[in-house]
Amino acid sequence: MKRSQRPAVVAVLVLLPTLLLAACGVVARPDAAAWDDQAAQALTDASSQVATARLALVSARDGRTWSAYTTVLVAQAEEAAGKAEENLSRVQVPAARADDAATVLDLLDRAVDLVAEARAHAVSGRYGDAGLLEDLDSLAGRLRQAAP
Repeated sequence: MKRSQRPAVVAVLVLLPTLLLAACGVVARPDAAAWDDQAAQALTDASSQVATARLALVSARDGRTWSAYTTVLVAQAEEAAGKAEENLSRVQVPAARADDAATVLDLLDRAVDLVAEARAHAVSGRYGDAGLLEDLDSLAGRLRQAAP
């Protein structure tokens, strides 16, 4: 190596750790608007999954779909509702949204539980439980209303 190249190599080696640390980034304070957007998306996703579970049960009850298809559809809705809840629960809640976060996460938890109940009904071939269908319909509406 030529003598004139040494200072440049040393400078790169000295600056490299600093550049790597800067590239890693530090988690910034949570942004309330960003959290609101993620919460709205999670609520919308969960509402869709609750509505899908209800539609699958009603279609099976009316003989428009077969049992295996209904079971798979409701199981996939349960998984997707769970992912929506899980993804939002991993996000740091801004202090200004603490009360809202509790309400949103409770609604998402209820959605996961109710879709799991719908799956259990689908597996056992019980498609026409009026109480469950009403609960699914009501919760889908509450989830849509909660999404800003």
